[in-house]
Amino acid sequence: MTYKLPPTQNNARGEYRKVGFELEFAGIEPQRAAEIITSLYGGAITKEHRYHYRIEGTSLGDFRVELDARILQKMAEHNILDRWGIKLEEDSLRKSIEDAIDKMARSVVPLEIVMPPLPVEELKQLETLRSRLQEDKAKGTHASFVNAFGMHINIESPDLEVSTLIDYLRSFMILYPWLLETLNIDISRRISPFVDPFPDKYVRKVLDPEYQPDQVQMVQDYIDRNPTRNRPIDMMPVFGLLEPELVKPVMEGEKNDPRPTFHYRLPNSRIDNPEWRFETEWKYWLEVEKLAEDKEMLKKLSRLYLLRKQETVISFKKEWAGTVIILLDLDE
Repeated sequence: MTYKLPPTQNNARGEYRKVGFELEFAGIEPQRAAEIITSLYGGAITKEHRYHYRIEGTSLGDFRVELDARILQKMAEHNILDRWGIKLEEDSLRKSIEDAIDKMARSVVPLEIVMPPLPVEELKQLETLRSRLQEDKAKGTHASFVNAFGMHINIESPDLEVSTLIDYLRSFMILYPWLLETLNIDISRRISPFVDPFPDKYVRKVLDPEYQPDQVQMVQDYIDRNPTRNRPIDMMPVFGLLEPELVKPVMEGEKNDPRPTFHYRLPNSRIDNPEWRFETEWKYWLEVEKLAEDKEMLKKLSRLYLLRKQETVISFKKEWAGTVIILLDLDE
């Protein structure tokens, strides 16, 4: 299996751009997931608490396995029952209450594996992890109507120039209706807040050919309309790196690790589909890369999007998806 390379393969330092995967799933215990990783890539497991494991020193880098639920992590990090003023003398009773909360939350809260960022040509090594998780009956988005699980991709930006970041945003906004249909985004994820679409007013602002902000204005415009990480492409990590004083107050109480990456959150976690590959989701993201690099087509489609959006109201997304399929020769 060979992962296709993006048009721009190196970052501003001349190094290969890196990509990191984050996979949400259910059906496997955190300890077991950590053991699968070490069986494939070596390394040592460190148990931070019952919901958080670090796997360090593997052949690929460092992994994390964590239950993506802050209340459970806080319970594990502190003696939460005592902090709530609940005095339980018997350890067995305390454990039974914690286990009950644990079981209830796990019915809707995903386990997450955060994989190390790798050069694109090395991403194929992660397919063995995908295969082993499938063998262990990991459950993805479609296993339950409440499973709003995702497959996130962190893609290092070619550089941190304002024009580059705006062009990637434009490219994604243009391709979003097509991605939404092509990836068959689950209804549980569409109605959840985790991948809320960009507001129309912000999309119109960014796609306007006259929109040429400086760095501060770019970040301020974004957080004015998107004061959240819950977008299909989350720009808070890269904007937090560029303008921390603007982003920090907005992200107060939320985890946001500043880094030079696009945090692409849209794909479903299809880990329980034996035909699914991580490479499949990468292939679709590459269309964003290609359009972002084609400046003339990007300008043409930005203008056409704004025109069609003004003329079409009810069926715009479906019609626009069909338009970009034809103009960009995309897979339906």
